[in-house]
Amino acid sequence: MVVVSRTPMSTDVPLLVGAGPLPELRMREACTALADCWGLSLSHISEGESPLTLLSDPSAQQGLVRLSGDAARQRPEGGSWLDALADWRHPLLLLVTGEPDGGVAGSAAAYTALCRQLGAPLIGLVQIGAQWNRLQRRRDGLPWIGWIPAAGDPERELALDHLVQRLSQRIVTTAAKGAGTPRP
Repeated sequence: MVVVSRTPMSTDVPLLVGAGPLPELRMREACTALADCWGLSLSHISEGESPLTLLSDPSAQQGLVRLSGDAARQRPEGGSWLDALADWRHPLLLLVTGEPDGGVAGSAAAYTALCRQLGAPLIGLVQIGAQWNRLQRRRDGLPWIGWIPAAGDPERELALDHLVQRLSQRIVTTAAKGAGTPRP
């Protein structure tokens, strides 16, 4: 297999969104590891900033962008980040903190359902830390695409490489389905 480029076009790169508010340090560390493995820069935007600032300016979407805060929180002017991502057909990746027993919080299923209801182009879910329990992830029926083990975990590099490969495949599929085209 010949890989021409692992780096997707900037507008096809999903926004990294927590499935609910996640611990800042864990999310930052996981997003940095993903960006480094993918060979992309990483920038941050807060839930308090206007989604239009990012979504209407392609130059603001260089590399990976991590949204800090709760993407489903209603904004004072109406709507939420998830509403805007759905309206603009901007792909997103939900990050979920793993629990010590290998489980994940119910927010993973709730945010997935909300993305589906809004029509937001969800690329998939990624578990951050803890142990990856493939059987539990299959049973919950959510669109999992991988995990980012904690720093120092012997499986970290392999898991990140696998995740980048799966993301690249899903981005091509999502782009073909029309992500990136705002709704009228």
